[in-house]
Amino acid sequence: MASSTAVPVGFHYETKYVVLSYLGLLSQEKPQEHPPASTQGTQQQLTAQHASEKEALEKIKIEIEEELKHLDEEILEAFTTTGFDCHTSPVFSPVNPESSIEDCLAHLGEKVSQELKEHLHKALESLLSKPVTYQEYRERTQETAAHASGWNKGSI
Repeated sequence: MASSTAVPVGFHYETKYVVLSYLGLLSQEKPQEHPPASTQGTQQQLTAQHASEKEALEKIKIEIEEELKHLDEEILEAFTTTGFDCHTSPVFSPVNPESSIEDCLAHLGEKVSQELKEHLHKALESLLSKPVTYQEYRERTQETAAHASGWNKGSI
Protein backbone atom coordinates (compact mmCIF):
# COMPACT_ATOMS: atom_id res chain seq x y z
CA MET A 1 0.00 0.00 0.00
CA ALA A 2 1.64 3.23 -1.17
CA SER A 3 1.51 6.25 1.06
CA SER A 4 1.51 9.82 -0.11
CA THR A 5 4.08 12.28 1.13
CA ALA A 6 3.18 15.96 0.94
CA VAL A 7 5.54 18.19 -0.97
CA PRO A 8 6.51 21.26 1.06
CA VAL A 9 5.18 24.57 -0.19
CA GLY A 10 7.73 26.08 -2.52
CA PHE A 11 9.73 22.90 -3.04
CA HIS A 12 9.28 23.02 -6.80
CA TYR A 13 10.27 26.70 -6.84
CA GLU A 14 13.42 25.87 -4.90
CA THR A 15 14.22 22.93 -7.15
CA LYS A 16 13.71 24.97 -10.30
CA TYR A 17 15.88 27.76 -8.89
CA VAL A 18 18.69 25.36 -8.00
CA VAL A 19 18.64 23.70 -11.43
CA LEU A 20 18.58 27.04 -13.27
CA SER A 21 21.36 28.40 -11.07
CA TYR A 22 23.48 25.32 -11.72
CA LEU A 23 22.92 25.60 -15.47
CA GLY A 24 23.84 29.27 -15.18
CA LEU A 25 27.15 28.29 -13.62
CA LEU A 26 27.82 25.89 -16.48
CA SER A 27 27.02 28.57 -19.06
CA GLN A 28 29.64 30.86 -17.48
CA GLU A 29 32.41 28.39 -18.16
CA LYS A 30 34.77 29.30 -20.96
CA PRO A 31 34.54 27.31 -24.17
CA GLN A 32 37.03 24.49 -24.42
CA GLU A 33 40.48 25.38 -25.62
CA HIS A 34 41.50 23.75 -28.86
CA PRO A 35 45.04 22.65 -29.71
CA PRO A 36 46.98 24.98 -32.03
CA ALA A 37 46.07 24.49 -35.65
CA SER A 38 48.72 23.39 -38.09
CA THR A 39 47.21 24.97 -41.19
CA GLN A 40 45.49 28.25 -41.97
CA GLY A 41 42.25 26.50 -42.96
CA THR A 42 42.16 24.54 -39.72
CA GLN A 43 42.85 27.72 -37.73
CA GLN A 44 39.89 29.44 -39.40
CA GLN A 45 37.65 26.48 -38.63
CA LEU A 46 38.70 26.50 -34.98
CA THR A 47 38.12 30.25 -34.74
CA ALA A 48 34.66 29.85 -36.26
CA GLN A 49 33.89 26.93 -33.94
CA HIS A 50 35.06 28.95 -30.91
CA ALA A 51 32.84 31.88 -31.95
CA SER A 52 29.91 29.51 -32.42
CA GLU A 53 30.43 27.95 -28.97
CA LYS A 54 30.67 31.39 -27.39
CA GLU A 55 27.45 32.48 -29.11
CA ALA A 56 25.64 29.32 -27.98
CA LEU A 57 26.76 29.86 -24.37
CA GLU A 58 25.53 33.47 -24.51
CA LYS A 59 22.12 32.32 -25.79
CA ILE A 60 21.89 29.77 -22.99
CA LYS A 61 22.84 32.40 -20.43
CA ILE A 62 20.09 34.73 -21.71
CA GLU A 63 17.51 31.91 -21.65
CA ILE A 64 18.45 31.02 -18.06
CA GLU A 65 18.16 34.65 -16.98
CA GLU A 66 14.72 34.83 -18.61
CA GLU A 67 13.63 31.63 -16.85
CA LEU A 68 14.82 33.01 -13.50
CA LYS A 69 12.77 36.18 -14.10
CA HIS A 70 9.78 34.03 -15.05
CA LEU A 71 10.26 32.02 -11.85
CA ASP A 72 10.23 35.23 -9.78
CA GLU A 73 6.99 36.28 -11.48
CA GLU A 74 5.48 32.82 -10.93
CA ILE A 75 6.33 32.94 -7.22
CA LEU A 76 4.87 36.43 -6.84
CA GLU A 77 1.66 35.47 -8.66
CA ALA A 78 1.22 32.34 -6.55
CA PHE A 79 2.00 34.01 -3.21
CA THR A 80 -1.67 34.61 -2.32
CA THR A 81 -2.49 30.92 -2.78
CA THR A 82 0.74 29.28 -1.63
CA GLY A 83 2.05 31.75 0.93
CA PHE A 84 5.57 30.85 -0.24
CA ASP A 85 8.03 33.67 0.46
CA CYS A 86 11.54 33.59 -0.98
CA HIS A 87 12.83 35.48 2.03
CA THR A 88 12.04 32.57 4.35
CA SER A 89 13.52 29.91 2.07
CA PRO A 90 17.02 28.67 2.89
CA VAL A 91 17.52 28.11 -0.85
CA PHE A 92 16.59 31.62 -2.00
CA SER A 93 17.86 33.35 1.12
CA PRO A 94 20.60 31.26 2.72
CA VAL A 95 21.88 32.22 6.14
CA ASN A 96 25.31 32.52 4.57
CA PRO A 97 25.10 34.39 1.24
CA GLU A 98 28.29 32.62 0.18
CA SER A 99 26.42 29.30 0.12
CA SER A 100 27.02 27.38 -3.05
CA ILE A 101 24.59 25.59 -5.31
CA GLU A 102 25.94 22.37 -3.82
CA ASP A 103 24.68 23.53 -0.42
CA CYS A 104 21.25 24.14 -1.94
CA LEU A 105 21.21 20.68 -3.49
CA ALA A 106 22.24 19.20 -0.15
CA HIS A 107 19.36 21.07 1.52
CA LEU A 108 16.85 19.73 -1.00
CA GLY A 109 18.27 16.23 -0.62
CA GLU A 110 17.92 16.53 3.15
CA LYS A 111 14.23 17.38 2.75
CA VAL A 112 13.65 14.27 0.65
CA SER A 113 15.71 12.20 3.07
CA GLN A 114 13.61 13.31 6.03
CA GLU A 115 10.31 12.76 4.26
CA LEU A 116 11.20 9.31 2.91
CA LYS A 117 13.56 8.19 5.66
CA GLU A 118 11.92 4.82 6.31
CA HIS A 119 11.60 3.91 2.62
CA LEU A 120 15.14 5.01 1.78
CA HIS A 121 16.53 3.00 4.70
CA LYS A 122 14.66 -0.10 3.56
CA ALA A 123 15.99 0.32 0.00
CA LEU A 124 19.53 0.85 1.28
CA GLU A 125 19.40 -2.29 3.47
CA SER A 126 18.21 -4.30 0.50
CA LEU A 127 20.96 -2.97 -1.78
CA LEU A 128 23.70 -3.57 0.78
CA SER A 129 22.56 -7.12 1.53
CA LYS A 130 23.69 -8.57 -1.81
CA PRO A 131 25.66 -7.73 -4.94
CA VAL A 132 24.02 -4.78 -6.69
CA THR A 133 22.85 -5.11 -10.26
CA TYR A 134 21.29 -2.40 -12.36
CA GLN A 135 17.96 -4.22 -12.23
CA GLU A 136 18.07 -4.46 -8.42
CA TYR A 137 18.99 -0.79 -8.09
CA ARG A 138 16.22 0.20 -10.52
CA GLU A 139 13.60 -1.81 -8.60
CA ARG A 140 14.60 -0.30 -5.23
CA THR A 141 14.51 3.19 -6.75
CA GLN A 142 11.06 2.60 -8.21
CA GLU A 143 9.78 1.20 -4.91
CA THR A 144 11.04 4.26 -3.06
CA ALA A 145 9.72 6.66 -5.69
CA ALA A 146 6.28 5.06 -5.37
CA HIS A 147 6.07 6.59 -1.88
CA ALA A 148 7.02 10.05 -3.11
CA SER A 149 4.97 12.62 -4.90
CA GLY A 150 5.64 15.69 -6.98
CA TRP A 151 9.22 16.91 -7.16
CA ASN A 152 10.44 14.35 -4.67
CA LYS A 153 10.19 11.67 -7.36
CA GLY A 154 12.76 13.56 -9.41
CA SER A 155 15.02 13.94 -6.40
CA ILE A 156 15.14 10.20 -5.81
